[in-house]
Amino acid sequence: MKKISSFLTLILALSSLVLCSCSDDDNPNPLAESNGVLDVSPAELSFGVDGGTASFTVNGGTAFVRSEADWLTVVRVSGNSKSSVFNVTCAENKAGEERIGTVLANLNGAFERITVTQAGKVTPPDVEHNFRQASAIAKDMYPGWNLGNTMEGNINGENFTNNVGLGGETAWQSTKTTQAVIDFVKAQGFKSVRIPCSWVCGHITNANTNTIDPEWMARVREIVDYCINAGLYVVLNDHYDGGWIEKSFADVSDANIQKNSQIMKDIWTQIANEFKNYDEHLLFAGLNEPDATNQAQTDALIKYEQAFIDAVRATGSNNEKRILIVQGPGTDIDRTTQYYKTMPTDIAEGRLMMEVHYYTPPQFTGVWENGNPFYFWGSDNQATDDTYKKFNSTSGENAMLKLFQKMKTNFADKGIPVILGEYGANWRNLGNEDAQKKHDASIKLFNKCTVQYAIECGIVPFVWDINVANQNGTDGIMTVINRSNLSIFCTPAMEGIKEGVAAGKWPN
Repeated sequence: MKKISSFLTLILALSSLVLCSCSDDDNPNPLAESNGVLDVSPAELSFGVDGGTASFTVNGGTAFVRSEADWLTVVRVSGNSKSSVFNVTCAENKAGEERIGTVLANLNGAFERITVTQAGKVTPPDVEHNFRQASAIAKDMYPGWNLGNTMEGNINGENFTNNVGLGGETAWQSTKTTQAVIDFVKAQGFKSVRIPCSWVCGHITNANTNTIDPEWMARVREIVDYCINAGLYVVLNDHYDGGWIEKSFADVSDANIQKNSQIMKDIWTQIANEFKNYDEHLLFAGLNEPDATNQAQTDALIKYEQAFIDAVRATGSNNEKRILIVQGPGTDIDRTTQYYKTMPTDIAEGRLMMEVHYYTPPQFTGVWENGNPFYFWGSDNQATDDTYKKFNSTSGENAMLKLFQKMKTNFADKGIPVILGEYGANWRNLGNEDAQKKHDASIKLFNKCTVQYAIECGIVPFVWDINVANQNGTDGIMTVINRSNLSIFCTPAMEGIKEGVAAGKWPN
């Protein structure tokens, strides 16, 4: 009997060792064979929305564990024959809602689940704010600044995919946006930030429903919050976005308009719902530079913008009163005043704005040069050296003022404030002292006049800024602020903006 007893003892010991060494994956239903209840402490863990790490202990021996949720990672940090300590790392909850997961522990055939709860994103209460009309808000918004080449960064050909992801933020420039960046922008005297943003191009998880990637939406919201925290106004748009609608105007058939209008509604319904509890500091702009060049194409554009307005208003709450911005054809001043004769209908009175852009003359601003750049701008800024003597007098101060006055007459004077959503001029390193002085003076004067004349015509100017600060030649660059080290890159431009604000007077 003694020999038999010893043999049985050995068999039982080996059985126990095998069980302890096996993965729980070998047993599809481990709880059904449990030999008892584990001593696990604590048996429940909880995390905030940002996630983190917490520990639990299994007493009685060296336990084996596994996570039953892909957002939980479990690692053993210590253990002996009496107990084991494990760290549970919880990822950030970007899904939005509270979630519950489990960790399964196994010790000598006994199994226990540790319940892990993580809080969801805290949604502000559905508080309805008072919204002023567009004409009252606009005069508090200037000057404005563009977070350019950032949230609209994309890859050609990725429309209606999720192939760009969060990396899009640094695809076209190298600095991730932070609260410190936005605070520096505020410190320069800017009152508003325009956030050009892609949605369709590289941030769609389901092309059938045009579902926006929740991680991308959360990142955009973080940046909006940086601006709101700094006390700034925010213009959030659907930018070029792979050209899904910007290039659609060659086909103005009813079928194409209906298809694109539905996409507009899908995209803007999601954006509007995400931000419906924000106050009047957040404005929505439906498009960027829609490539409409004639009356028929402008009529199609107005239908798309009607779909944008209707989608936002239908989400209710503060979005019933939020300021919405529509874009003129090509955001070109002449085309807008010629073709855009009737504003879309809106259930909210006095809460629409019109948007145009200004890069004139293109040879000076750098939008288009064709090998013949203008280095100087303004009647007093002409170089004597023929190498640099290039200037188009028809696109100087007087021409700018006349165009802005057309927007004042056709829109601002009728209670429709205007957003100059983009303007700017390439600064260049000319390598010649005299020419450089006149070029710097030109850049300063261009920015001063743009801001001053815009203000005087009821237009809110937003300077374009691409955050590339390594320009060493005559090709030029449109950067004002160096975000990587929080400094001013183009002093002439910044000085001109400040002088324009000081000189301009908003119309009564």
